[in-house]
Amino acid sequence: DFQYGQRELDTIEVFVTKSARANRIACMYVRCVPGARYTVLFSHGNAVDLGQMCSFYVGLGTRIGCNIFSYDYSGYGISSGRPSEKNLYADIDAAWQALRTSIEKVSKITSPVLIIHGTEDEVIDFSHGLALYERCPKAVEPLWVEGAGHNDIELYSQYLERLRRFISQELPSQRA
Repeated sequence: DFQYGQRELDTIEVFVTKSARANRIACMYVRCVPGARYTVLFSHGNAVDLGQMCSFYVGLGTRIGCNIFSYDYSGYGISSGRPSEKNLYADIDAAWQALRTSIEKVSKITSPVLIIHGTEDEVIDFSHGLALYERCPKAVEPLWVEGAGHNDIELYSQYLERLRRFISQELPSQRA
């Protein structure tokens, strides 16, 4: 259920892009804050789609003072294809390219990466989050949410606190 009004609906842009593997990828850009300095590229969990996440994105973006850009993986929502590791990589590349070409200055910056992962994730093992952190050259201090699973991580208070610190302190310090 969408818990917001027409004003919030007017801030949401939904479109489809194409992945390198020829799948249609549904994208959603939520302009949560007028003149926001940052946009978060949000990869949602695998038990939901953009329609189910829309209210969450509006609330999250408003709370952290950023716009939110997200996409549905191949085989989710209205995105075509089937979920697979290869499709997932192509999906994130397609989403990133769509974001870069639709926000004027994004293509000119290199952003730090914040990785957040629950230690009790029953779908994507914690070791995957750790491996991403270790291999990502632009990764900042990650957040490992003790006890969080795959579908409840955003309910932990440190989730929002860490996002706020990343946006208010770490992103601005990278631009200097």
